[in-house]
Amino acid sequence: MAKQIKKQPPKTFLLLFILIGLYFCIVGSFPVKIEIKKLQSVTEAQIHRKSMIPPFKNIDLIIPNLKQAVITSSRSSKGQASYRVELEGYNGYLYPVTTYYSSGYNSKLSLQTQINNAIKNGTDFNHTICQTFFLFFGALFVTIPLLMLFVVAKANRVKNNIQETKTTQQIRQSMQNQQTQTISDSENKKYEDINDSIIK
Repeated sequence: MAKQIKKQPPKTFLLLFILIGLYFCIVGSFPVKIEIKKLQSVTEAQIHRKSMIPPFKNIDLIIPNLKQAVITSSRSSKGQASYRVELEGYNGYLYPVTTYYSSGYNSKLSLQTQINNAIKNGTDFNHTICQTFFLFFGALFVTIPLLMLFVVAKANRVKNNIQETKTTQQIRQSMQNQQTQTISDSENKKYEDINDSIIK
């Protein structure tokens, strides 16, 4: 028995996925900027980023007395670790550079080292972080429904082609049967005429 082809997913479901993907793409397109400046006897740091809620207003975090950069981690239920860099002030507060944790410990370690060297040497430091984490999820959420539409459309085309082929074969078979029946009727008529003429 042939497998039934799944129906096309609801358009509202696919549209929701695409909208979520576009949202992540928009958020991911906003870079995070770090500025560190030596001001007399203290080091000031600023983190510039956009809010994650429309209309995506600018958010400026100011650490007036920067102590150091640290790496914090978070573990999933499966034990997988993700990381982010945070700036620690002398007040004891931690200011996350990004709002999310992500993989790539070495890149976080490199950023931490650069920031701590700038603090130690009393030099200015500027760095921009591209939020590829959000861009990845955005691309994923947009691609999945488009692939679903493509697969379902292709499956429907194959199904329609099969149905059209069967219909064409049935029509041809029916026409052949009609022709055969017509020829048979014609032959029978001839035999009847011959028999009638013999009897007469």
